[in-house]
Amino acid sequence: MRRPCYVVDSFAPHPLAGNPAGVVLDGADLDAKTMQRIANELKHSETAFPLPAREPTAALHLRWFTPEAEVAFCGHATLATFHVLVEEAGRIRVPEGRVTRTAFTCKSGRLNVELSRREGKLSVVIETPASRFERAQVPAELATALGIVPEALSPEMVPWKSAILEGNLYVCVRDRETLARCRPDGPSLDRLGRQLGVAGFAVFALHPAAGVDAAVRCFFPGYGILEDPVTGSAAGQLGALIQTVQPEAMPRRLLFTQGDEMGRPGRIEVEVRETMGGHHEMVSPEITSRFRAFIGGNAVTVLRGELDL
Repeated sequence: MRRPCYVVDSFAPHPLAGNPAGVVLDGADLDAKTMQRIANELKHSETAFPLPAREPTAALHLRWFTPEAEVAFCGHATLATFHVLVEEAGRIRVPEGRVTRTAFTCKSGRLNVELSRREGKLSVVIETPASRFERAQVPAELATALGIVPEALSPEMVPWKSAILEGNLYVCVRDRETLARCRPDGPSLDRLGRQLGVAGFAVFALHPAAGVDAAVRCFFPGYGILEDPVTGSAAGQLGALIQTVQPEAMPRRLLFTQGDEMGRPGRIEVEVRETMGGHHEMVSPEITSRFRAFIGGNAVTVLRGELDL
């Protein structure tokens, strides 16, 4: 069977930037093992499989696979999926000047999407999963595994662990130059990740340039991805973390950059909104955030084809 297959550069201002994702349509008959083999064949950090809806309030069900494992949520491949469904396959209609609201289900639950078009340009805004953070006591060898000295860690924000999804460790460094100097040691980070119970390491510098709230680098050696170019899921969690630890007026709009060190510059727009009727609880050392982050950005199709199997 021939199935439409695309490669989309997400959070990218132009082709060959941002984070590439595979998108495979018409995969309702594929089992998880086959999806995993397809993701391994395509070799992108994630490949998305939009599947028929499993509940009446959602337009579709989404699954994402790295070359080695399925994940509970993936931001850039979700952006790629809705870009394909609207701009390539024409399966979702987005009129000029109007907002199309839809939703999808996944391992992280039901998430909302807002689609709009202005002067022909598609905008995709994706709700990310709820946030919960724990203060993390990190071993001294973390800095060594990142290729920096311990003094390079910023006193402005202590390390925090995301206690949802696969879990990331959020590590703030002193400045943009320190972030650029990071030279991750994959085996060491993988070992530390298992020790700390996290899948990845999101290292960031606050206010690296005018108009930019954070520059980010993300390392996922446990998934076979030493460095990810632009990571939507981590950006959403980071936005919620910043608002939780350093609150400002809501809704709060943030801009993150990522991918420069990999030659794939990307920009992620984050809007942090307060959940209806919510409040955050501080049960030291854990914070359950009352905020929900929405992520968005540009996407461009760089490959159109068919998967014949």
